[in-house]
Amino acid sequence: MDRAEFESKLSDYVRGELSAAEAQQIETYLTEHPEAADDLEAVRTVLELSADIGTDEPPDALFAAARTNALKAIQAADKRQRTGLWQRLQRPIYLSGLAAVLAGVVVGVLWQGSTSAWAEVVAEVRKLHSVRVEGWFRGEKGEQVPVQQWIRAPHFFRSAVGTGAARREAVVNDAKMRVYMDGVWYGEERGAESAWSIDKVAEQLALPEREQLKSWSYQIEREDRGPTVLFSIWQRSSLGIKTPSDIRFEVEVDAQTRLPSKSRVYLDVGREDWELVSELNYLDYDAPLRDELFMVADDAIQSFTDSVRAALPFAQISDPFVPWNRPFYMPLDGMDIIVHPPSDDPSKGIEGHASSTAGGITRYEFHRTPLAEIVRVIGKMPVEPRIVQTTPSIKSEIMRILGKMLVETPEQKLANQRYSVRIAYSHRLTPTERVQRLGDHFGFVAEAEKRQSTRTRWIFTQDGSEFPTNPQKGYSWTTGKSYHATGRPLGFAIQGMLENAALNDLVEGYNEDLDEIEMQWDGAADNPFDRQVDIDIDFSDGWDVALDYLREYFGVEMERVSESISYEVLMLRPLRKRPT
Repeated sequence: MDRAEFESKLSDYVRGELSAAEAQQIETYLTEHPEAADDLEAVRTVLELSADIGTDEPPDALFAAARTNALKAIQAADKRQRTGLWQRLQRPIYLSGLAAVLAGVVVGVLWQGSTSAWAEVVAEVRKLHSVRVEGWFRGEKGEQVPVQQWIRAPHFFRSAVGTGAARREAVVNDAKMRVYMDGVWYGEERGAESAWSIDKVAEQLALPEREQLKSWSYQIEREDRGPTVLFSIWQRSSLGIKTPSDIRFEVEVDAQTRLPSKSRVYLDVGREDWELVSELNYLDYDAPLRDELFMVADDAIQSFTDSVRAALPFAQISDPFVPWNRPFYMPLDGMDIIVHPPSDDPSKGIEGHASSTAGGITRYEFHRTPLAEIVRVIGKMPVEPRIVQTTPSIKSEIMRILGKMLVETPEQKLANQRYSVRIAYSHRLTPTERVQRLGDHFGFVAEAEKRQSTRTRWIFTQDGSEFPTNPQKGYSWTTGKSYHATGRPLGFAIQGMLENAALNDLVEGYNEDLDEIEMQWDGAADNPFDRQVDIDIDFSDGWDVALDYLREYFGVEMERVSESISYEVLMLRPLRKRPT
């Protein structure tokens, strides 16, 4: 397959419309040409965007301007790719060189179409001077925890969550924030530029602007109900592009004022069932709020340290509430485990996991992940039988087929069973308690056993030389044999490169369970590994290529130091009878 044929069939491949033989040709081409991954992602992004376009027609002037901008970009593109491109613009577009322009076209259509009413809501919120919010969210025992919030322009904010000894409060005024927890007021300085305001609340409400309509962004549906308009909002999953997240939001808006009146948050609890976990009412728009509401005496204010912040169970207490703040519900009894059946797995979704942490709660999303890997991640310990993860390749496919031909032990079968599961847990649970909860749910016991092994310290040293930095907000992605990052800390990128090289047997001896990665420099106050950089490296020819790249561009050398250690490993064994 040549480049032209690859481009002509790529959009059909993403939509799943190719035959098995044609799809295999595309996958072979992607394996042989890692740079083509850009094209694949561009196609997925544009097709996801186009799938969300509403039925309303955009203004003629807007569409004409979009066509003009796209034509200019095409004319500036490489002449070899220019021939015939414009004629294909009527189909979903897929050429990577045009990805940014095409995304702009789709954004214009979306903004003037299905989400134009939401844009009006955001515009009205920007005009406000104050708002009061009252409602509840689900607590750890399933109870309704009361919440109140007050916001007044320019930078005044107060919130209260819970009752009695469990009550938490936060007050922000201009350059100060005060948090009340366990009978003590804690405080920290906060610049006016980072303090909350009505305008910043509107920014958070403006989903299409804030998330730039990426394929893992939001989907908004509108339903007119006479005096109100109901907006249903889904956030895309971070893994598996076509998979909705486990949260659904509803916002009722007054049809006359175009201001929110009520919001609800629903949690997907499996079996096509949704549980209401939060409901808020927006009250008293532009009502006068007295100064005393936002004042706290500075007497006996203690420092708001990181350890105090980590113990705060409701992170969003210090942020004005907008419906899609995920930490506004607690895992039941400390841990939620929501398993989705195989039919929910996207046929071309990513295998792996993603996580987020806020308010003393960590949430994991696993897609088609072996149980042993889920236990290893949640339990923070090595697991046996061990699952060796590899990215898709001809070699890994052969090993998968051979593995099916062999007779698995019950332990191996248990460890290899793949699940799509969402897990949220409170930080009050220890790793041992978390694994026990998993065992109760999936029908296994995990016993710790001692092992002897060798630990390697992978030491990266920066020589003090200067190198280009990039302070913009970062992102990164990898094919397993290459690494691409923009605006990521150098140390973060190095760890990602090493882990992905080891995943594909391109570096010898790295054990992610036991080994340690260390960053060293000349002792200067400015840690060079914290500087944000751009990286674009293909090390499919071996880890030495990556080391040469780090040495040439960033002045980084690597050495390995090994030592004997004793450690514990979790042995997974199936229960004879699954719990009911």
